[in-house]
This record gives sequence, structure tokens and C-alpha cells, in this order.
Amino acid sequence: MKIRNRLSFEFTLLAAGVMLLVMALVYFVFANYMKREFYARLNDRAVVTGNVYLERDELTRRSFQEIQKRFTQGLPGEQALIFDEKDNQTFTTDTTGLIDIDMVRRIRQEGQYQFTVQNRQAVGINYEDNQGNFVIVIAAKNVLGRAQLNNLLIVLGIAYLTGLGVVFLLSKRFASNALKPIVHINAKINQIQSSNLHQRIEVEDNKDEINEVADNFNALLVRLEHSFDLQRSFVNNASHELRTPLTAIVGELEVMLSRARTTEEYQQTMKSVLAESEKLTRILNQLFELSSYEGNESDIRYTQIPLVELYAGIEQEWAAENLIIKSDVSDDQPLVVHGNQLLIETALRNVIKNAIKFSADKPVEISLNVHDQYARFSVCDHGIGIKSADLPHIFEPFFRAENARSFAGTGIGLSIAKKITEVHKGSITVASEPGEKTCFHIFLPVIPAF
Repeated sequence: MKIRNRLSFEFTLLAAGVMLLVMALVYFVFANYMKREFYARLNDRAVVTGNVYLERDELTRRSFQEIQKRFTQGLPGEQALIFDEKDNQTFTTDTTGLIDIDMVRRIRQEGQYQFTVQNRQAVGINYEDNQGNFVIVIAAKNVLGRAQLNNLLIVLGIAYLTGLGVVFLLSKRFASNALKPIVHINAKINQIQSSNLHQRIEVEDNKDEINEVADNFNALLVRLEHSFDLQRSFVNNASHELRTPLTAIVGELEVMLSRARTTEEYQQTMKSVLAESEKLTRILNQLFELSSYEGNESDIRYTQIPLVELYAGIEQEWAAENLIIKSDVSDDQPLVVHGNQLLIETALRNVIKNAIKFSADKPVEISLNVHDQYARFSVCDHGIGIKSADLPHIFEPFFRAENARSFAGTGIGLSIAKKITEVHKGSITVASEPGEKTCFHIFLPVIPAF
């Protein structure tokens, strides 16, 4: 069932319950009012009966009835009874024993008593007169009240059914209007393909849940578009890097097979083919290394790594290179990160190798300090630099800037470094001025000291 129909049915059921409750309340309030109003009429007739009978006792029964009919309007099925002080009936229009002596005594005790007997409403009052203390009982059928209640019930039933129909139709319209943005979003989603991920869903800015859905889906489209761009860039860069050694291998073999060669020439060709094959092997190994970090974070073994010791190991490893190594962290400062030491060393090694390669034999500066609860490794060189247009792509696999293509490499090292820092809940940034300076900053969260 569609949401529109389900909302219509649920709203109609809710309205049905509320309407039924309200109409039941109206019915019972009106029924109670009719009952109280009829008891009041019976009480008035009891007083009139007492006045007429007890003050004009010389009248005969027939005379009393004629006076009563003349001055008061009779009620359907009306019965009148009067009891003296000895509970004897001194006047009655009933011959069926409407009430018993116990009821008379209860009326004397209560002073006024309302009750139901033989499908009639009845009122008994204690009437004091100079002739004695009497009990007057008047009983009658509330035919008009019941007819009015039945008519009210019919009217309420018709109004209830009609109201439900109107509510259902209106709820369908309101649900359709409320879900119109969802229909619009669905139509837009069906139009978006991999070839037009730049499209976005536009809805009215109402600051509601539908806007949140549209915003979240647009954010998803941004991530997908970025992923597709990375994939296309990866394929282009990978094909270029893989094509170069393959082209060299094919070219060398074609030249070698074009005519008979000497042993030395065959050996030279095989050495060239071997070198290009080793380059392909390095590229594939780095690809496997990069893919091994994707979705396998749970398999990595973490330990507590003192950064001072790790930094000292890097200083010792690169002692033969033209490096300027500085640190703002003292040897006794408890600076510790939670991670895999081998992976962190790999990330740092890739960045340092990259800096040495492009430094143009100028010194490379390496420093360690603490920045906002993060350990920051900085590696800066004064080499060829990176153009601003290439900075957003520098961490993409196989990406190599135009001014870096004359240098040996595969363009995967920085991608591996970035992935390792992300696995360790850190980050890596780069800032560069072409022809002057390039700085990479690796941030790793440190364990707070207690």
C-alpha cells in the first residue's frame, strides 16, 4: 500500500475514533439532560397533585381528574399515588400495585426520591400538609424524550458516516499535497544516472524532513560524483603508468626480433625488458598494498607507540641523506599514539622519499611537534613544488603532475600514506609554492597523558 493511501486510512481511523467519542459524549449528555428534565416535570406534577387533592379534599375523584386535565397536561402512561401517614393509599390512578410499602418508607426517609419502575420514570415526594404528612408518587413514560433520543441517534449516525467520507477524501488530498515533494524527488532520482551525477534535487526550502532527505541525497550525490571522478582519474593515471613500461617492453622485443642480434645485444635487450618488468611488479605490489588497507582496518594490530622513539628511528634511518631534523618534543615527554608502527613508518617513509626525490639536492626539513592533541610530522622540501591546480589530486593513486613526470616513480606512495593516516584516525595535508617549497603535514591523534 502506498504511503498516501496508508496515511489516508490511518487519519480516517483516527478521525473516526475522535468523532465517535465526541458523538457518544453528545448523546449521553443529551440523554442525561432529557432524563433530568423529565424528572423535573414529574416533580412538578407531584406538587400540583398534592395541592389539588389535599387542599380540595371535598372534590370527588372524577372532579379531581377533570381539574388535573384542565390545568395540567397529562403524560403518556401517567400514574399518580398518594399515601397518608399510615402508608395507606388515599388516592390512586393505578390498580396494578405500582409501588410497595418499602418504597413509600424510603421516600419518607429521603424526602424526594427518583426511580424507575415498570419501564416508567417515577418521582416520589414527602408532602406535608395541615392534614398530615403524605407521600405523593407520580410515574410516567418519557415517550417524547425517547423519540428525541432516537432522532438524535439517527442524525448522529448519518453525520458520522458522512463525516468519515468527507474526512477520507480530504485526507487523501492533504496526503497527496504533503507527499508531492517525495514524488518529485523520486522522479528526479529516476533521471539521475552515472553520466549526469552533477544534477541535484531541488525542493522548496521549508526546513522540514523532506528538505533533510533532499539535502542528504544531494550530499550522497556529491560523494558519488567525487568517487566516480576519482575512479576515472585512477583509470586514466593507472593506464598511463602501466602503458609506459609495457610499451617499452613491446618496443624492445619488436626491435630485437626485427633481425638477428649478437649475444651482447640480446643481453642488453633482456636487461631493459627485465627493468621494465620490475617496474610493473613494483606498481602491482603497491596496488596490492593500497588495496590491503581498504576495509581491513580490523585486521591491523595496534600497539602503544612512543613517538620520540619512532622519530629517533627515522633520524637514524635517514642519517645519510641531506636532512634537517628538528623536534619540539623532549625525550622524556610521554607522547604516545595508538597504532601500527610498521604502517606509520611506511607512511612517513613514503613522504620523505617523495620530498628527497623532488628537492633538487636541497636540504629536506623534518620536524615533530604537538598541535591540538595531535602529533604533527612535517616534511618540507625546496624543490620543484606543486601547482595549485594539481594539489586536489596529489593523493589520488597514479596521479603525477606534469612537472613530476621526468622523475622516476609510480604516483602511489602518497596515496598509501594518506590511507594509512586515515586508518589511524589522522590526516595528511599539503601546501606548496611552485618552484619554492612544498610541505606535507601528517597528523596522528596522541593518547592523553593522565
